[in-house]
Amino acid sequence: MSKRLRLWNTATVKAMRISHSTLGLALGALLYLVCISGSVAVFYEDFERWEQPAIPEYQAYDDQSLSQAVDNHLQQLEAPPQTLYVVLPTETLPRIHLASLDEADTSTEWYVNQSGDLVAQPHAPWQEMVTNLHNHLLLPETLGLIITGSLGAALCALIISGFLAHPSLIKDLFRFRKHRSSRLRQLDLHNRLAVWGLPFHLMMGVTGAFFGLVGVLAASGAWLWYDNDRDALIADIYGPDIETVDAGGTINYDRALQQLSQIEPDATPIYLIIQNIGTDQQLLEVAATLPQRLVFSEIYRFHPDGTPLGNQGLADGPGGRQVAYSVYRLHFGHFGGIWTKLIYLVMGIGLSLICATGINVWLIRAPRATWLAPLWSGFVYAVPGSLGVAASGSLLGGSPILVFCSSLIMLTALFGWIRFSALSRRWTIGILAAVTAAIPATHLLSFSGTEFPLAVIVINLSFAGMSLALILLALRGFRPARGETANLAVLDNHQTS
Repeated sequence: MSKRLRLWNTATVKAMRISHSTLGLALGALLYLVCISGSVAVFYEDFERWEQPAIPEYQAYDDQSLSQAVDNHLQQLEAPPQTLYVVLPTETLPRIHLASLDEADTSTEWYVNQSGDLVAQPHAPWQEMVTNLHNHLLLPETLGLIITGSLGAALCALIISGFLAHPSLIKDLFRFRKHRSSRLRQLDLHNRLAVWGLPFHLMMGVTGAFFGLVGVLAASGAWLWYDNDRDALIADIYGPDIETVDAGGTINYDRALQQLSQIEPDATPIYLIIQNIGTDQQLLEVAATLPQRLVFSEIYRFHPDGTPLGNQGLADGPGGRQVAYSVYRLHFGHFGGIWTKLIYLVMGIGLSLICATGINVWLIRAPRATWLAPLWSGFVYAVPGSLGVAASGSLLGGSPILVFCSSLIMLTALFGWIRFSALSRRWTIGILAAVTAAIPATHLLSFSGTEFPLAVIVINLSFAGMSLALILLALRGFRPARGETANLAVLDNHQTS
C-alpha cells in the first residue's frame, strides 16, 4: 500500500493535530460547561425531589384520584387547556403532577397528593438552571440549542481528528507517565480518557447534535420537501395525530389503563395526555415505557370511554422513528436504573477532564500565555464551585442563574489569583470543600423538620462525602514532579525559559 493511502501518514497526522488543537481551543470552555452541567443533569429527577422534599410521594393511584386531580387542576384555569398532561409516579420520581398547555403554550403545573388534591406547584429552580445550562447555555432557547447542537457536532469532529492525530493511541492504551513532566502527565490523561471513553463520547456528540439541531433540520426539511409544512414533516417522522368525534363526557381512566394492560402487559404507564378536554374531540393518550427498549415511550390512544384506538408506532413503527424517539434516553442515561446514571456521571466527568487537560497541554507549550494559564485553571475549578454556590443560594431564595453567573466570575478571578500568586492548590481545594459542605447544611436548615425520602438523604450524604474527600485531598497536598510544581507548571516553564 502506498504511503498516500495509509490512514496515518505524516501529512494526515500533522493536519489532524492542527485542526484538533484549533477546534479544541476555540470551543474548549463551552464544551467544558456543557459536559459538567450534563453530568449533573443526568440526576434531574432526583434533584427535583431534593429541592421539594415535602411533596407527598406514593406509587398507588386510582381512577377516582386521577379524575379528582384533573377537576381540581381545571378549576385553577380560566379556560380549558388545549392539552393536559398527568405525569404518573415512577420509581425515580414517585409523585403525580399535572401540567396544562393553552393555545399560547403557557404552562401551569401542580403536584397532587394521593387523594387528587393540589398541594404545591413544582419549584426546582436550581435543577432547571443546570438543565438549561446544559441544553442551551442559559441563552434564549432557540439560539442556545443551535449552539449546543453545533458543539455536539464539533465534539464528533474533535473525536475523529484526535483519533487520526495520534497513531499510537491504541498502542499506548495503558500508558501513563505520572513521574514525568506536567505536560506529559496532562497529555497521557487526555489521551487515555479519550480512548477509554470513545464510544460514549461519540454517542454524546451525535445525540447532542441531534437535540440541538433538530429544529434547524426540521425547518430545512419542511422547506425542501413539505412546502414549509413542518407539521406534515413531524407527522411523517413521529406518526400522525388522530381525531375523535362525539367523544364528550367523563374520561374512564381505569378502563383505559386496564385495556392497556391487556394490549401490552409489560407496558408501564408514565404519563397521560388529554387532548381537547371537555369537547367532542376529546382524546386520551397513555405514554408507557416498554422493557428492554430504548424508545422513550410508546403512546397508546383511547376514546374517553376507554376503547383502544391504536398506538402511535414509536416502538414498532419505521426504524428511523424508533431511533429518533430513543435519542433522549441514550443521551441522558435514563435506562438501566441508578447504575446507568452513575456510569454516565463518571463518563461525563471524564469528558470534562478531557476538555480541561486538552487546553492545559497547549498552555504548557505556550510560554507567552502565562496570564492565561491561571485564568483557565481558575475557570476549570470555578464552574463546579459556582454550581455549588448556586445550589445553596437557590435554597435560600436567591436566583440560581444570577448567583451562578456572578460566582463564576468571582471564583474564576479568585482561583486564578491563587494560581498566579503561587499559593498552594490546597487553598483552591479547601474553598471547594467549604462550598460543597455548605450545600447539605443549607438544605437541612431550609427544610428542618421535614421527613426526607431516601433519595434526598443520599444526595445530602453524597455532598457531605464529596466535601470530606476534598478536605482529605487538600490536606494530603500535591507532590512536585521533576522540579516542577504540578499546579504551576506553566508559570515555572515561563520563569525558567
